[in-house]
Amino acid sequence: MGVLSWFEIPASDLARATAFYEAVLGVALVPEDIGDGMPKSLIPDGGRMVGSVAFGSDWKPSATGPVLYLDGGEDLQEMLDRAVAAGGTVVEPKQPVDATSGFWARFRDTEGNILGVLSPR
Repeated sequence: MGVLSWFEIPASDLARATAFYEAVLGVALVPEDIGDGMPKSLIPDGGRMVGSVAFGSDWKPSATGPVLYLDGGEDLQEMLDRAVAAGGTVVEPKQPVDATSGFWARFRDTEGNILGVLSPR
């Protein structure tokens, strides 16, 4: 059993949010529209879809909900820099974290959501 099986990041502008996360994650997101008025951009990782950027009446971006931490690779500063270049802002800069013996940071995306990044250095 895994701890996390899927995540969805709310977006008020799906095209803008998709472009942001493609730049931050360095991958092409996959559009999905099943005709329910809530299209998504699926996030691939290692040959499978792990989450999405979601738009519609059920999805409200927020800076006060749970914080999802993305894998920042070997050095999270690279992802943090891409987030800023794509229109995001740094909320908490890269700093050491004892719980994972690595580093963490947080950024605000173009939709107003706060996300974290973790890496070993």
